[in-house]
Amino acid sequence: MKRVMVFMVLAAFSIFVRSDQTNPELDGLFRALQQSNDLIKISSIQNKIWLHWYELPEGSRALQTIFDQGMRALHLGQLQTAINQFTRVIEAAPQFAEGWNRRATAYFMVGDFEASLRDIQQTLALEPRHFGALGGLSMILENTLQYDKAIQAEKLLLELMPENVLIKERIQLLRTQSLDSRI
Repeated sequence: MKRVMVFMVLAAFSIFVRSDQTNPELDGLFRALQQSNDLIKISSIQNKIWLHWYELPEGSRALQTIFDQGMRALHLGQLQTAINQFTRVIEAAPQFAEGWNRRATAYFMVGDFEASLRDIQQTLALEPRHFGALGGLSMILENTLQYDKAIQAEKLLLELMPENVLIKERIQLLRTQSLDSRI
């Protein structure tokens, strides 16, 4: 079941499509991200994207407090509280990709990779360019010793940031782990 889900996530997002996110600044930020070769600038652009992703959509702003409580709980390691808060946000605003992504993070941290994968899949359905979800997918695949699939996830990240040397280094590390696991 886990392998089928991972395959579906990777197959569905091998070609990026326009995001369902509504902030008009995101497309320009993603173009800048794709063109940058400076890690400090890449980080700055990512931070600007995260700021947009943290904002709940119009009509759902009342949920911002609940989401923020989930973020605090996540940072404090209160993972079940974080999962509960993010679930409340998801139930009320299922189109909010970052709610799914943050719950995926909390599930990952408690070791529930299947639940994390389900939420990553939903995050990427809502925002195919979500580099955080793709990075999380890669980490799950690495932790489950599926190195070749982790490399595929990293290559999707590389499409978003083709000049990011850290992604290139991670791909090389995963290739080494893949070869070592076959010995």
